[in-house]
Amino acid sequence: MRSGISLLASAVLLAVASSATAQYRGGTWELEGFAGYLLGGNFGHSSDFGFNNAHIDVQDDVYYGGRLGYNFTPLWEVEVEYAQSKPHLEAVPFHDNSNVPGVRIGDIKFEYYMAYMTLNFGHGRWVGYFTLGSGAANLVPTIIVNSLSSSSVRYTSAIGGGAKWFIDPHFALRFDGRLYSTFVDKAHVVCGPNFCTNTNWVSNWVFDGGVVFAF
Repeated sequence: MRSGISLLASAVLLAVASSATAQYRGGTWELEGFAGYLLGGNFGHSSDFGFNNAHIDVQDDVYYGGRLGYNFTPLWEVEVEYAQSKPHLEAVPFHDNSNVPGVRIGDIKFEYYMAYMTLNFGHGRWVGYFTLGSGAANLVPTIIVNSLSSSSVRYTSAIGGGAKWFIDPHFALRFDGRLYSTFVDKAHVVCGPNFCTNTNWVSNWVFDGGVVFAF
């Protein structure tokens, strides 16, 4: 009998503790600053720099920015984001020239202006989420040799997910990963006197962590 009462009391305490950590977040805002790493893609092919053919690769680099979200229900959140990174560009030969080192040809700045619809799973201390967005990327190349490149604003889509850990109802840590795909449509985004890239899309993976203030 006593063991049964003890089990019932434990169950009640567990339920109370669970309800205390649960939070209704509909109608709240979330402001986040974040930093992480961008894993670069490539801008297609070139036939300059002494190679028969080469990739113009986007090198890995730091990535940072901010997000503002509004939870219009406990599950659904709309977010806007600004993020940037300025990785190096490198001409890397194809496999038939694998013994030839790559050549740095300049830098490119990615500035992402995005809007997302985010689906949150749960409303306790840990909240997982999936996000889907679109917007624009401002691409600003700086080519070392007689650049014919120019800055260009291009359509960008993104998909990602992660988790938020609410230390209390107004403060959380966020862990995030997403993929940006920018439609360049074989435009002369990265060009020099004797070369131009020829890809339709450039894609970059990013992974970051941030601090969220909820109010």
